[in-house]
Amino acid sequence: MTNQRTLVAAACLAALPLTAGAEQAASASEKVSIDGRAERVLLDACAFLRSAERFSVQADISFDEVLKAGPKVQYSREASIVLERPNRLRIDIDSDKGARSFFYDGKSVTVFRPESAVYAVFEAPATIDATLDVIEARGMTMPFDDLLHTHPCAGLAAHLKSGTYAGRHFFAGDWYHHLLLQTNAVDVQMWVAEGDEPTIDKVVITYRDAPGMPQYTAVLSDWNFAPAIDGATFTFTPPEGVRKVAFRGAAGSEGGTK
Repeated sequence: MTNQRTLVAAACLAALPLTAGAEQAASASEKVSIDGRAERVLLDACAFLRSAERFSVQADISFDEVLKAGPKVQYSREASIVLERPNRLRIDIDSDKGARSFFYDGKSVTVFRPESAVYAVFEAPATIDATLDVIEARGMTMPFDDLLHTHPCAGLAAHLKSGTYAGRHFFAGDWYHHLLLQTNAVDVQMWVAEGDEPTIDKVVITYRDAPGMPQYTAVLSDWNFAPAIDGATFTFTPPEGVRKVAFRGAAGSEGGTK
């Protein structure tokens, strides 16, 4: 199917960290093969998230690194995200690279590293969307950044090649719509909640063309679309003994948070 409705549904995959190769190889004009049930589930998930003025969510992430000798090493990362449209965002991350927090208050972005007792600040645009573009240009990658945009279903329509509804499957004590999706570079499994809040609660990505076929798994939990937040949530106040440093953000640097 190639109609606009199908492409909008496919763009729900904007939440996923796909490879640059897939982005370059796919085209919005390519034929998309997606069954009707999978399409409806994707559309519902996209429309629901797009309608949210604010939310908070927890992300538990694991990902493989394939060593040159062949074995896989699995790493883990946790992220706590709080968003209020159009111009407030906070992300707290804990991983093998240490803890770090991002604050955006509509005027500036602050990156805080508590273990190093340092923070850096740079001026930011007046919206989350524009700020995410600036963050990417500065060499940082935010977890599930396309989920944070005003129109989360706008980024990856060109990448979906096929979509299949696998059925209702059990996960974390409940039943979910289970989708099987393919792009030019990856296989994606997605679990979407049933009911009035069709949240994306689990994603498994297999990089099938990479050596060892590494996987990336994210479990999204504690979705809250009416979180109790205030302005202080998004504004960084330096603790005593913390020093301000110049921002250094480059691809592959410690600034990255993929």
